[in-house]
Formats: sequence, C-alpha cells, structure tokens
Amino acid sequence: MALTGREKATIFLSILGADVSSRVLRYLPEEIADLIAAGINHLPTPSPQALSEVLEDYQSFLALPPGRTAEAPPPGRPAAPRRSFPALIYERPQTTAFLLTLLPESERSEVLAALPREKGVIEELYAGLRTNPLRPKLEAKFRELFAGKVFQ
Repeated sequence: MALTGREKATIFLSILGADVSSRVLRYLPEEIADLIAAGINHLPTPSPQALSEVLEDYQSFLALPPGRTAEAPPPGRPAAPRRSFPALIYERPQTTAFLLTLLPESERSEVLAALPREKGVIEELYAGLRTNPLRPKLEAKFRELFAGKVFQ
C-alpha cells in the first residue's frame, strides 16, 4: 500500500493527538497545514498496513546512533549507568515525551536530568499527551525500536 506524503502526515499527526498536532502544524506553511488539518478531520480509521507504513517511515527518520558494546571500566572507576538515556538527545522531543509515558515513574526524572537542554519542552509535551486507540501499537513498536537503549 503506497501512501502519499500528505496521507502519512495526516495519519501520524492523528496519532499524536490534537494538542501536539496543532503545535506541529504551526511550523508548516499555512496552505500545507490547512490541507493536513482538513485531512485529520476526515480521516477514517487507518488500516494496520497504513499504520505499519507510517511507523516504518518514522523509524527511518530516528536519529539514534547504532549501539556500541560495553567495555569494562578501568580499575578504580565506577561502572557506567545501566542505560544510556543521553542517547535520547538525538531524538525529537515528541519521541522522548512519548517514551517517558512508557517508563516507570522512578526513571522519568533520571531521563529528564540527562536531557537538560530540552527538559522544559519535553515536560510540556509529556503533560499534553493523551491516550488514543493506537497507543498499544505505538507502545509495542517503540519498545521494539528502543530495546537495549531505553528499555531492558
């Protein structure tokens, strides 16, 4: 199934929810934002194939560097933390905010402390996230994409 760029954008923004989508649309040229906003309002429930295509495209734009193997610390030095949350500095704030919803409360502050530059934006996005029917599929895909980097 070949979706157009506009259809992919419409599906992706519908997944993000109205608040986040409206913030994203503010940065697009007015005529494009109007086309996508109109598409969101008339969007039928996307098929699993369409969702898969949109998520695969999203995955191709993720900027996480490939994982490295851990080396033993030199004698007298403490071991590195069990996960590298600073790897998230390469991710978009929207991605990081969604990932925060998947982490236990105790780890959220650790993630935010590792990202001081965008902490305020991420906290704002996190507070504005809403649940939607596609959340279980998104959660499964994000857990797969970030396995070993954020999730054990």
